[in-house]
Amino acid sequence: MSVLILNDPVLASHDVIARLYAESIAAVGQPVTVESFGNGGTKPGDARVALHVTVGPRFDRLPGMRNVAVVHHEWSRYPARWVERLEAFDEVWVTSDHTADVLQASGLGAVAAFVPPALDIEPRAPKTTWEAHRPFRFVACGEAHFRKGFHLLLDGFCRAFPEVGEATLTIKTTAGCAWESPRPDVMFITAHLSPEALNELYRKSDVLVSASLGEGLGLPLAEAMLVGLPVAANCWGGHRSLVTRGGVFEIPYRLVDQVFSSTPAYYAPGQQCAFSDPEAIAGVLRTAATSSSHTRKAMALRAKEALVARYGVVAALPRIHERVQSRTGS
Repeated sequence: MSVLILNDPVLASHDVIARLYAESIAAVGQPVTVESFGNGGTKPGDARVALHVTVGPRFDRLPGMRNVAVVHHEWSRYPARWVERLEAFDEVWVTSDHTADVLQASGLGAVAAFVPPALDIEPRAPKTTWEAHRPFRFVACGEAHFRKGFHLLLDGFCRAFPEVGEATLTIKTTAGCAWESPRPDVMFITAHLSPEALNELYRKSDVLVSASLGEGLGLPLAEAMLVGLPVAANCWGGHRSLVTRGGVFEIPYRLVDQVFSSTPAYYAPGQQCAFSDPEAIAGVLRTAATSSSHTRKAMALRAKEALVARYGVVAALPRIHERVQSRTGS
């Protein structure tokens, strides 16, 4: 009996998570099939378990199967109508403590289980030197969405380095993004990058920075840490499950009301997010750029060790094995 994974390829991070689940489930000896939402009709075959990797309004259980919703959510509250959809599922899985806490605070009756895929199941060539480039190279990664806080990061970067030539900022974002660079030391990459090319971008950078207002997990942070790239980020939302104290250039933040919704359906009363003031971001960027190679290496190795201890194959695969094998009857 196999596991059917329903993924959302139009959502880049969900597509990556679905791929990691597929590889993790296969690694525990369970046959797995991956299909995309909206492909004209799902064909479960002999699958007994359906893993739905998508967003709130698209969770719909399949008849005759054990349905598992894999939930990520950025803000501090989950819309009530989406909670109702989750109540129809047999299980709810999360990849971060943040999402589990949000679902409980939003009224989900079932307990959300922490069952992430093994984030290190795909081999990555590691960073081998932490000597800083001149100018210092910052990199950021995420879709062209206000939630990623690129407006705050750009402001903070320009405050931290008022003179062109001190540092560079490369933002890998989504295709079709037509943003204009404010300065020649700020560059946008909108082309699709393979996992290997993205890892090479990380290896050739000095620090990955995130000024995100909220993350359900924070894949770019995890990807960077697995390569050995030091990171700068806040410790709220999904980030707090990934980072460890002493392993991150910590960006201060304060919780504020999240007053903007992409669509009305995404709104929930009481939603909050983590706002980092551009001046605070600037201070952290300056600290990172003036840190020693020894400090950055130690932070990177500490961060990777802590991440692998919780999200690596040794920790993640037994959880997946227990959940999946018992549900499929294998």
